[in-house]
Amino acid sequence: MSNTRYGHHWPSSTSSSRDRSNRRERFNISSRTTQDLNRSQHTPVNRTAHVIRQYDKRKRDDSTTRGSGQSSTSNNYFPQRNINNHNLQATTSTPTNSYSNTRSFQRPYSVATNSTNTNAATENSSTKQRCPPSITFETLTKLRSKNPNEILAEMLHPDFQLRRFLNDNRMQRRYDWINSMTILLEKVAQCIESRERIVMIFGQISQSRYLEGVYDEIGETDLTTNQLRFTFIQSFLKVSNVFLSMIPHSAGGLTKIFERIELLFTKIEIKSPEYEETKAILDEVLERMKEIKDRQQPKKQKTNHNMDYEDKNPPPDDYRQLNIVPDVKEILSGTATYLRKNIVDGVYDNPRQYLDIHFRLLREDFLGPLRDGIDQYLHNVEGKNFNVRIYENVRSHGPRLTPRNGIVYDLRLDPKVASKIFWANSQRLMFGNLLVLSYNRFNSCIFATVEDRSNIETNFTISVKVLERINRTEQTEGDLDEIAFSHVLTMVETTTYFEAYRPVLKALQSIDITKPFPLEPFLLKLTNEKIPPDYIRRETVYDFTPLLVDPDSPVNSTLSKFERVSFSITYKQSNQVPAKYKSVALLDTNQWPTSDELHLNPKQHEALMLALTQKVALIQGHLTAEQRRVICFFLAPGTGKTYLGVRIAEMLLHNRSVWCPPGAQSTPILMICHTNHALDQFLELIIERLNINDGVIRVGSQCKNPAIQKFSLRNAHQRARENRSIPSHIYHQRHVFLDRKKDAEEELENYQNEIEQSRTDIISLSSLVGGNIIENKHLASLRAPYPGINNETVLFDWLGIIPKYKLIAVDQTNVMDFESPMPNINTIECNQKITSDSYQSSIDEEYINEEEEEEQRRRGEIDIDDDDNEFTMRSKRKSESTNVKISRRNDGNSIRERQWNHAQREADHRDRSIKFIIQNPTTLDDQTVKQIRSDLWKLSMMDRYDLYRYWLLKYQQYLHNSVLEPRILYSEAVSALAEKSDSDYYILKDSLIVAMTTTCAAKYHDLLERLQSKIVIVEEAAAIFEAHIITALSSKCEHLILIGDHIQLRPSPSVHRLATKYNMDVSLFERLIKNKFPNVRLNIQHRMRPEISCLMKHFYDDLEDHISVKENLPSIRGVDSNIFFINHSHPETTVADGSSKRNEYEANYVIALAQYLRKQDYPAEKITILVMYLGQRQFIAKQAKSNNLLRGIRIMVTDNYQGEENDIIILSLVRSSTDKKIGFLKTPNRICVALSRARCGLFVIGNMNLFAEVEDMWKKIVKSLADTNKIGTGLGLSCRQHPKEKYIADTPQSFFKRIEGGCDKPCDSRLLCGHRCDLMCHNYDVDHREIVCYKKCQESLPCGHACTKQCHTATTNQHDSCRVMVEKEISPCGHKILFECGQTPTNNDCKQLVTACLPCGHSVNAPCPIVTRNEHNSCRSIVEKIISPCGHNIRFECARTPTNDDCKQLVIAELPCGHKADVPCRIASSPYKLQRISCSNPCDTMLSCEHKCAGTCSTCHTGRLHIRCKEKCERSLICSHVCKEPCAMHCPPCERECETRCFHSRCKKRCWEVCSPCKEPCAYKCKHLKCTRLCSEPCNRGPCNEPCRKKLKCGHTCIGICCEPCPRECRICDKNIVQEILFGTEDEPDARFVLLPDCNHIIEVTALDKFVNDSYNNSQEDTAIRFPECPRCKQNIRRCMRYMPILNRVHNLIAQVKKKIVGNQTEKEINERRILLIRDFKRTEANWKEISLRENKKNFKRLCDPNYFLNDDILIRMKNILTFLNEIDKLLIDGRKALSTIVFENILRPPLNHIINYLFAQPQNRNFAEQQIKDIEAELIRFRRVIYYEALLKFINENSKCTLKPDEQSSLDTLKHLIEKRGRFTDVDKEKFDSLIKTLENLYNLPGLGITENERVAIVAALNLKKGHWYVCPKGHPYVITECGGANQESHCPECREKIGGQKHQLLPTNRHFDLMDNSQYAAWSDQANLNFIPRNI
Repeated sequence: MSNTRYGHHWPSSTSSSRDRSNRRERFNISSRTTQDLNRSQHTPVNRTAHVIRQYDKRKRDDSTTRGSGQSSTSNNYFPQRNINNHNLQATTSTPTNSYSNTRSFQRPYSVATNSTNTNAATENSSTKQRCPPSITFETLTKLRSKNPNEILAEMLHPDFQLRRFLNDNRMQRRYDWINSMTILLEKVAQCIESRERIVMIFGQISQSRYLEGVYDEIGETDLTTNQLRFTFIQSFLKVSNVFLSMIPHSAGGLTKIFERIELLFTKIEIKSPEYEETKAILDEVLERMKEIKDRQQPKKQKTNHNMDYEDKNPPPDDYRQLNIVPDVKEILSGTATYLRKNIVDGVYDNPRQYLDIHFRLLREDFLGPLRDGIDQYLHNVEGKNFNVRIYENVRSHGPRLTPRNGIVYDLRLDPKVASKIFWANSQRLMFGNLLVLSYNRFNSCIFATVEDRSNIETNFTISVKVLERINRTEQTEGDLDEIAFSHVLTMVETTTYFEAYRPVLKALQSIDITKPFPLEPFLLKLTNEKIPPDYIRRETVYDFTPLLVDPDSPVNSTLSKFERVSFSITYKQSNQVPAKYKSVALLDTNQWPTSDELHLNPKQHEALMLALTQKVALIQGHLTAEQRRVICFFLAPGTGKTYLGVRIAEMLLHNRSVWCPPGAQSTPILMICHTNHALDQFLELIIERLNINDGVIRVGSQCKNPAIQKFSLRNAHQRARENRSIPSHIYHQRHVFLDRKKDAEEELENYQNEIEQSRTDIISLSSLVGGNIIENKHLASLRAPYPGINNETVLFDWLGIIPKYKLIAVDQTNVMDFESPMPNINTIECNQKITSDSYQSSIDEEYINEEEEEEQRRRGEIDIDDDDNEFTMRSKRKSESTNVKISRRNDGNSIRERQWNHAQREADHRDRSIKFIIQNPTTLDDQTVKQIRSDLWKLSMMDRYDLYRYWLLKYQQYLHNSVLEPRILYSEAVSALAEKSDSDYYILKDSLIVAMTTTCAAKYHDLLERLQSKIVIVEEAAAIFEAHIITALSSKCEHLILIGDHIQLRPSPSVHRLATKYNMDVSLFERLIKNKFPNVRLNIQHRMRPEISCLMKHFYDDLEDHISVKENLPSIRGVDSNIFFINHSHPETTVADGSSKRNEYEANYVIALAQYLRKQDYPAEKITILVMYLGQRQFIAKQAKSNNLLRGIRIMVTDNYQGEENDIIILSLVRSSTDKKIGFLKTPNRICVALSRARCGLFVIGNMNLFAEVEDMWKKIVKSLADTNKIGTGLGLSCRQHPKEKYIADTPQSFFKRIEGGCDKPCDSRLLCGHRCDLMCHNYDVDHREIVCYKKCQESLPCGHACTKQCHTATTNQHDSCRVMVEKEISPCGHKILFECGQTPTNNDCKQLVTACLPCGHSVNAPCPIVTRNEHNSCRSIVEKIISPCGHNIRFECARTPTNDDCKQLVIAELPCGHKADVPCRIASSPYKLQRISCSNPCDTMLSCEHKCAGTCSTCHTGRLHIRCKEKCERSLICSHVCKEPCAMHCPPCERECETRCFHSRCKKRCWEVCSPCKEPCAYKCKHLKCTRLCSEPCNRGPCNEPCRKKLKCGHTCIGICCEPCPRECRICDKNIVQEILFGTEDEPDARFVLLPDCNHIIEVTALDKFVNDSYNNSQEDTAIRFPECPRCKQNIRRCMRYMPILNRVHNLIAQVKKKIVGNQTEKEINERRILLIRDFKRTEANWKEISLRENKKNFKRLCDPNYFLNDDILIRMKNILTFLNEIDKLLIDGRKALSTIVFENILRPPLNHIINYLFAQPQNRNFAEQQIKDIEAELIRFRRVIYYEALLKFINENSKCTLKPDEQSSLDTLKHLIEKRGRFTDVDKEKFDSLIKTLENLYNLPGLGITENERVAIVAALNLKKGHWYVCPKGHPYVITECGGANQESHCPECREKIGGQKHQLLPTNRHFDLMDNSQYAAWSDQANLNFIPRNI
């Protein structure tokens, strides 16, 4: 078969070439252009023929004729094909080009070649490929003569080899080449209709040699003009302008050229016209370049904009008004943060400046990383985001009530991401970390903190606590309650522990700067004057007994709180103290005891003087031993700063009467520490020293020290409640909030149970029906297979899930012997008790705060014991589980076991299926669910799962919304309880010492201000931020004692730059010392061995060793030196999840060394592993977790170990990098802390060569170590039993050669039992007192079995009972069992299953002991039962009796609306529950729009408030789209994307927005006509009617029109298509056709012209503004250039209509209306007395957002809402006045609240429908009459004398019917109601009066008489007697002329007292009234 086709020979010698061609056939040539350009240097010329063949092969079905593939007018670069719509254009007559002068390549691109020649070439070399032609300058010059489109097409052809041209050496050296290429590119840039292809060319310019050539040539001058080559520069700049507009991000290579041109132009002195013209183009290019840089700049540098300078200007705002929790605007703003340095060297001007600086620095410390991290995320900055962690695809699972934390929200992370994180060692999402949640790219956000992450490994869920909405702007605040469960959240985590900042910042803002600032002369002005505290006067005397007695002598302290606080300390040796020292003038230091007498060294003596006599005292300590040990072993005090602090506190307490004299307000000493550990240690020393049992209050709940826990504030509260010492009003006030909290908890717990059930099991159908979740058609479909049966298992059957009760039935009937099927009752009670206790504890622990969690974060401690215990428990459970399985396996042939296994497998499968269904999110929404077909049983199982997930989501949202009010009430109650109450004050004020951490002190700032502590002692003062200390000082503080050491660790900001640039890491302690403030530094250390303390001489030049450390500290066993540095060069690595470091070599060495030291008999608590990086700690902890030897060893980061010590310290320095970076190991503070923690042994491993090279301090240390041979590559090991056996452990593996801690020889010692020790040489238990001998006893037992007793058993002559398992028979049951030989089995040991018959007749398989004890009476079989009293059947446990609450049968019940519905039986019997059932009967009311209402009776509120009409509008909008919104009088603006586009660009706005007109020149031009206007203007040229002269690929002439896209169809080849009759002119031989780009139909031009013109020029007035349409398909004609004049006119008309629809108002006018509406809302809201919008207020808050779109419809809607709300508020006010509370809260308020919610539930972008407005108005009219009716009933019921006639009762019943009937309250109802009111007005009249109650009150008030002055005549007409009220004259009634009055205070017998008029009990003159005025003589 021939391989030649279309004149080309196809080589077939290799299959590989065919394979390659087949693969290439999949690609279109146009898609390969760029790829071929890249390969052009290696592509053979005959590849072109190959491409043509492929194309023709691919398109052969589209052609009716085939030829040689060649045309005389064809361009030989391309195959003969028709190209339109931005594809390659074919020219009419282009001769064949040749790019080479060589003979062999004269026709390289010829489409047709000579077949014979080709075959001959093939015969010579069938596989030989031709090389590409060389590139020549002639090619460029020939191309310059062509038009732009031709140039573009040829340059893009693969064989042009553009890349070779651009990178040729001549393109860099020769100007003619560079200029020609520039001219060609300039022409190409004119082809604006081919932007995609232009980009393909421009994309190859960057980084090419052509640009290098341009850079060189722009500086050269023109030889003829002696000026720059302006024409060349202009051409290049024009090319650059187009380049920058299309691919701005590739502009890097052009920058230096622009800069050089700009520089050259600055040197030109003569400004020629060419210069001016070129300069204008250059300015345009530079401006565009600047815009590009501005856009790119934020992505690179924005994250650092906040920290680059210090502001010298005054603060821009008041720090007290700043938000503690930032708002979104602040986070996203690009403005620099205002910061000023902490003034270290100098004074502060005033308290405002002082507080402002520290507030802003502390706030920036937590806010900076958050702001920069979000900014980096939003701007997609490349690289790792080290500031924050980003979690996407997070979903909210709603709120949950927890016993301790209250309401928390569960968030589920993306499982794909969360499953890849090793959470056990990860610091992600730790307690207290600040989270920012958003669902709209941080346009609004929610702030929360992590509360719990314990479930993150099991279900990827964390619990968070939402921060209070404090200091957040209205526009940006978010609420998790308002976010639908279906929303996907983005969560940002900052590692900042927010609760450590918030209380301090809040306290700083609350400090009143108008009052005296505490210790201002010292803290702000740094006065060095030695001033004593205010409570000390010249005559003040102190008793020095505490410091003169023996520290170990007995001490008793007594605290009395009777009437006033009295405290005394009694020392047993006080009588030995000289009398002169019991009354020492404190300020006269000459009277003081000497340092020897006080058992202090001189420095401590000096420090004591300073501490007791100065207002502000600084004590700088070095290193101290453990204080308890000091007290025990050193009779003379004199240890360190902490011990001295204890003695100072003892002195102050002993002399308490000096600073807290009798009669003055009691005030405690305040003690502050940085960490809980140090605080408890400090307190413990004081309590033990003084033997205190009361008077010390430890505030804060994280106290691990048992000796201190009893002094907690919580226990103090408990004692106060028991003693009733708290005022009763405080106690009762607190219980009010507790009651509210409890009430809300009950509802929340019910919600939580339902939501938890929905997350673990399939919810019942009745629950979905009750929540109105399932549409009626879907509900009917589900129930269809169960006609007449309300089966609760419908959903289970539909989802293919087995109901749980069926599994229970199988399980309980057959497997009672394996595991108890029901939980043990005792266990349940125990669990309930635990839950109850936890709940009660949560009520009592309102004082729990977060500093305990902060402590864990500070210390970062890992307790290996806990992890191992957890591992042990898991192993134990696993072991128990295995034992159960083995016991079951022993009876494998049992049928019941197989049944059990089957049931178990079904249960497991069920659980997995439910988990799969529930945990995956739904893909459905409201619209897609409505489109689901009615028959749900035909859905696939996956579609059923998805639909159920949608229902589940809606159901959970329904539950969530139903408890919104209880959540609010609960939160309010918890917030009230969390406030530091008066009870705290009453407890603390009478104490001696109040101790707390700095964070806790900030939380209790207001309380501390009330306590007015005069004395404040701060331990760890050098490690505390100055801002923290400020908040602990009250305005009454007179004495501040700071104890610390700034040479060790300083405060550590989260933002490192705050420390380096703003001095934030300088503490108050260090600042005072740097300013030469009086201080004392202790210089005698009592901690470490002298060889270790030598290292400290590099930090403390005056440090001395106490004699105790020289004599009493032992050497470390098993090593040659007590201090040694192991030097290595193994590299570090960076931890994947963060920037921390780790060194695996060091970690392995440290672990091996720790094990070795444990084998030297050192307990774990005596060893501490210190590391310098958190990543190293995590790695070591992970490796050590499974090692029992390391259990109990603390693994700590050095920063968290300050103030602590241990006998042995193993230190890992971690850093070892080739770039010579050692991080913060250059900091002397950290070096000091790391090397000063050990008492007896210090072993350090690190790259000491690196440290010595980088840091001078390390260099000094290494030199001193080298001088004493304390440094090397390995640690020297020694053996206690074989001292000569030395060994160097230079690798971690070296230690394992000393497997037992000794040497490698056997022990060979004799044990106590006489056997030999089989261990290798060991250094532990050298006396072998605890070594266990494992040899076996060789004797036989009486039963014949061998003794299994081990040698080491204490009773050597006695044998244990035989434990060999033998078969035995159990008495009395007779069953057999394998049992220990030496034991006798009982019935309780029997495992046999027996069948027992129950009284009910069922049989049960139960273990023999249960049957024997008759404990199997409770039958758990599932049987059919009848429920009393409803009579329904239910499947229920046989032993239990079902009640009505268990009935799930659906029955027909009449709802309150009058309709009947299927409801669960248990609900039908409860009228209250029936009211909560939603009626699903269709409303079907005819709405104002003449559509039927699609709502239900419930959603339409029984026809009173209809939902918006659901009918689709389907009207055509002005934009030609069809309106898909629900029907309305006016269609809302179209929200689709605008379809307007032109030749140049397309509109990106929404359809309703007015398009921006295109300002580009009109592209409608050809060689005959040209438009000179802008693109958006009507063209000033007509359509060109010249025929197109182009040729189709078939060779025939195009049937199109000049300047229009060529139709694909041929008049000859596609005759049937072309001549298809539409208008009748299609079959004419000269007919020309127009191709419509919008639909690709071809229409005959004359007919289409007439059709389009007629559609536009229709004279009918009612013709809508429309685009012309395609006569075939009715598609709008938008892009046809021929009709562009008409299309532009239509565009302009549509734009005018859009302006009218949107509102023909300017933006300024809209803003004015917006502002007026905002003012109206604020004024109206302020006047409301009964309405609180709460979450609905956000709808008005949007008005404040300038980006929120407003139009007339929205503004009118807002105004309508305000009007309705005003009327509702008036109704509520009137109702509260007129009605009883019960009637008001039950009848009036709920429905009016429903109307409020109804107002805000409607779409926000349009006004209310006419129907809705009428409904709301009718409801408000109805409720006005409801108030009247209920008030009338109230009046009738309260007036017993008011009796109703039958017609009056009938009228009242009619009134009730009118206001309660279903449907709208119509005008007819209103008129009928009002007419009935007039007939009942007399009911308001008082009997016998004929006046209303209001009139009666007015009359009585006007006369202003006392009660009892009113009377009535014989016929009942009232009259009044003034003065005394007694009748003294007679007269006649003006109404009936009857006699009235009387004589001598005696009323006529026919008259009587009228008590009803003034509610009097008797007449003013009567015996009762005159009883107290009877004369004495009567």
